[in-house]
Parts: sequence; C-alpha cells; structure tokens
Amino acid sequence: MAVRPRSDESLPSGQHRRRGRRIPLPGGLELNAVALMATSGMTALFGLVFWGVAARYPAEEVGRASALINTAMMMSVVASLGTGLLFTRFLGSAGERSRRMVLAGYGVTALIAAVLGSGFALFFADDTLFGSGAERAAFPLLVVVLALFALQDWALIGLQAARWVPIEQFLFSAVKLGLVAMFAVTAMRNGIVLAWATPAALAVLVITPTLLLRVLPRRSSKEGAVALPSRRALGALFLGEYATGATSVIVPLCMPLIVVSLLGTEANAYYALPWLISEAVTVLLWNIASSYITEASNDVRQGPALMRRAWRLSWLIGFTGTPFLLIGAPWLLSLLGDTYAEEGTSLLRLMAAALPFTIVHGMYISVSRVKQQMGRVVVLQTLSAVIVVVLALVLVRPLGVDGVGVAYLCAEVVGCAIAAVPLIRAFRADADQGAQGELESEPVTEPLGRVRAEGIT
Repeated sequence: MAVRPRSDESLPSGQHRRRGRRIPLPGGLELNAVALMATSGMTALFGLVFWGVAARYPAEEVGRASALINTAMMMSVVASLGTGLLFTRFLGSAGERSRRMVLAGYGVTALIAAVLGSGFALFFADDTLFGSGAERAAFPLLVVVLALFALQDWALIGLQAARWVPIEQFLFSAVKLGLVAMFAVTAMRNGIVLAWATPAALAVLVITPTLLLRVLPRRSSKEGAVALPSRRALGALFLGEYATGATSVIVPLCMPLIVVSLLGTEANAYYALPWLISEAVTVLLWNIASSYITEASNDVRQGPALMRRAWRLSWLIGFTGTPFLLIGAPWLLSLLGDTYAEEGTSLLRLMAAALPFTIVHGMYISVSRVKQQMGRVVVLQTLSAVIVVVLALVLVRPLGVDGVGVAYLCAEVVGCAIAAVPLIRAFRADADQGAQGELESEPVTEPLGRVRAEGIT
C-alpha cells in the first residue's frame, strides 16, 4: 500500500503547509524593506562620517555646502518622487512597455529638475550660497544628476530588485567619503559639493544603460499586479503624486533657507546634522512604506496581510529608534565636536519625540496611496508642511534651531490626530476583507475514511 503525498507546489510563494494549515513566511515586503533599511542605515553611517570629515572645513563652509546639497537633494526628490511612486505601483504590470515608461519618467524628471534648479539659482539664492556665476550655472545640473540618481533606485524598487540598491549606495557612499577626505586636505572650495555629486553622476552613467538595454526589454507583465491605467488616468495619478511629493519636501527644502536667513550659515551647520540623524530613522520608515506600496501593487490579493506586516515593522523601528535618539543624542553629536552636541541635542530630541506620531501619519498616507485616494494624501501633506514652515518662521528667532524641532513635532502631532481614526477604520475594513477571503479559500475537510480510501493503491 502506498499513500499519495500531498504536494505543496500549489501554495503561494512564501507559504508552506504544516498539519493542514498555511503558514505565512517572510516574503518580498520584509526582504525588500530590510534591504532598503540596510541601505539607509549604511548611508546614514557614511553620512555621519562624511560630515565629520567635512567638518575640517570652516563651519561657514560646512553650513553653505550643507544648504546647497540639502536644497539640491530636496529639489531632486520633488522632481523624481511622483514618477518614482508610479514606478513602484505600475512597473510590475507594464510588461513590454516598461522601458518606454522608464524613458518617459526619466525625461519628465530631468526636465522638472532642470526647471527647479534654474529657478532657485536665478531668483532665490543670494551670494551667501553662490560665490560666482559658474556656481549658479552648475547648480541645475547638480539637481538633474541627483534626481536621476534617486529615480533609478525607484525603478529598482518597482522591479522588486531592491536588493541591488544597497550595493549601489555602498559604492556611492565609499567614493563620496574618499573624495571629501581628499578635498578637505587642500580645503578646496566646493570640495564638499563635488564629493557628493561626482559618484552620483557615475552611478547614473553605469546603472541607467543597464536598466534600459538589458533588464527592461525582458520584462513581462506580472500576474496579480494592479492593472496599468490608461494614459489619461496615469497622467492624473502622476499629477497627484507630484503634488504630494512637492508638499512632502517643502519642509526640508525651506528649513535650511529659514535658518540661514534668520540665524546665519554657522547655525545651519548645527541644525543640519541633527536633522540628518533624525531623517535617517524617518527614512527607515519610508523604506517600509515603499516596500508595502510596491508589494501591494504587485499582488493586490495580499493587501490586508501586507498592511499588517508593514505596521508591525514600522513600530519595531519606532520602539527602538525613539529611545535611542532621546538618550544618545548628546553622544551622537559629540562625535562631530562638543559645540555640535551643545547646540543640537535639544533639536535632535524634539525630532525623536515626533517619531511615534510620524508612524501613524505615514502609515495612513501609504494606505491611501495603495487605494489611490490621492486627494487625502495631498491635503494631509499640505497641512503638515504649512504648519512646520509657519511655526518655524515664528519660533526660530526666539528659540534658535530648537524652534524647527518644536514646529516639526507640532505638525506630526496634528497629522497623527487627523489620520488615527480613518487608519483604524482602514485596518478594520481590510481585516474583514482578509477574513472573508480566508473563508472563501478554506479547503473542505474530507471525511477521514474517504481520504484513507483514496490514498490506497
């Protein structure tokens, strides 16, 4: 007598059967999130060392360079974020049209980056940031390079190839660190900015042709992925994502300019480094959100389970990152000098206190994106940006750089208060949907005698 074994080959990827039950295993969400979080952690560590080496320059030059780099980075995010989020949601279903989609995204992003960079250099920046006409002319090119550098990471995430992002970022960070160390020896003007821009340009020149010529032509549409909208609908979604991206970077774009204009470039050095450290933890949360959006768009059937997994991962970061920053703020900043610790500790602690509220706020935005409820996202992001900018303008003079931290904390508390109730409702609705799906897919248990009879040959 021989009993036919039951095969597990029909089970979805990331699951196996044990005693008649399907046991979920960590899948693409966790793997991609870990890869992106590892990238963020590594980038933050390299960034801390980078600015530590750059601190050999005078504080005024560090403040000027950090303002230029931060402004260019934020403009590159504005230019690339809308397109990048579309990549994460629709590259899986683009199939043979994926290369055309990526080329169009690159073109639109480069155009927006050039316009933003040129507008800033011509109409908003003063001689404090740019010492010559050549520096003004080079700034738009810096924004374009950083925008394409960011967009190619979005393309890798959308292709569910986030595991390659840490390798790219490691090489970028290592080259960047080596260049700033070399330039710091001679105190070369613009050495900090050049050390940042050069490896980004090299990465774009290497990775982009690989994507366009080798990876994308072989793509096919993925089963279970969200349907690719029509051009008109895709354009509407792009405008929504672009508006959201623009509002989400207003704060980091405006804050250095507010600090420089009201307190000077030296104060901006004491603001920029606490912001950089706190942003590293916030980026970990964004990594989870990006992975959730990508995976939920590539398999809409797993939406409820993915939401719960993303929520748990986010709080894992929150429960570890918040106390670490609250307690370790003076020590972290003292690595760059006693003055940095004295001037920036309170600011870093205020930003750490905002993290739990950011988790609720950010999760609601991610869920709304997956459900294509872009109106809610734009309104909430715009409100938060307005609160931060207005309060910072009011509080920076009396409180110094700590005024930025107070403004940021207030904005996140308000965002959390608005998002909490609809987020709870979304969890309940998806929990009911997931339970209904499990009932519909639950196999019928056969009588033991019948199973034994069928299993005998």
